[in-house]
Amino acid sequence: MNRPTPKLLAALFLLALAPFPAAAQRYIGDLPPLPKIEAPPLPVPSVPRREGSNTVVFGSVRLDELSKTVTATGWVNQTRGLIEVFACGPRGKTHESAFVLDANPFDLQAALLATGLKAGEPMPAFGEGPPHGSPVDIFLSWPAPATGATNTARAESFVMDVEQGKPLEEGPWTFTGSIVVDGRFMAIAEETYIASFWDPYAIVNNSLPSGVNDDILFVNTNTIPPYGTPVTFSFRPAAAPHPLAATNHMAPEVPRIRYNF
Repeated sequence: MNRPTPKLLAALFLLALAPFPAAAQRYIGDLPPLPKIEAPPLPVPSVPRREGSNTVVFGSVRLDELSKTVTATGWVNQTRGLIEVFACGPRGKTHESAFVLDANPFDLQAALLATGLKAGEPMPAFGEGPPHGSPVDIFLSWPAPATGATNTARAESFVMDVEQGKPLEEGPWTFTGSIVVDGRFMAIAEETYIASFWDPYAIVNNSLPSGVNDDILFVNTNTIPPYGTPVTFSFRPAAAPHPLAATNHMAPEVPRIRYNF
């Protein structure tokens, strides 16, 4: 029995493929249109409810009125690389955020305001400041599986300033409060909750001059827990602003993203 030659096999293969494009085109053309996939609805403010004598619950955010501490949960999102955001929402800038904070921005801002924190004058643009508002300490807690204990550290310890060659100096951040632009609450629009690079839409901002620069702040690989580690954020009003906080308009010659409001 004669076996087909390679040339014959190739010809048969091409012949088999010849009707495929037309058939495929007819088939695809006969398919019904794809269903519309609607975006998830935007969050709305939760109705606060009291839980016990000292706790007020705003959705997934909790306020201890006695200690004036706001807590919310999230997870480790980025374990290395450049960041502009310390913590964003699940639909926020996850490509450049160290953590994801799983909270409704309305609820987070409402709970922080309920502690007595006050927002100052909004910053004019991204990277232009300094931020104005009440100082707020931020702590992160996460489980230590090896010991069964809970680790706690200040938020700034997770951010490395490569220009200074060390983590951010210990001290409070600034509660700037997000703003409303053209009827939109901007913390909903971009879901940036805690910004390392100055962001007028964020709820909390980096107090230090490093906030002016979007290419010097990185995840501190020496302190960040593994990817996906569940984290609890604790916010508490601070007694005084960061001693090294920026106090003047920074680097106006650097191009910025501007907006009108």
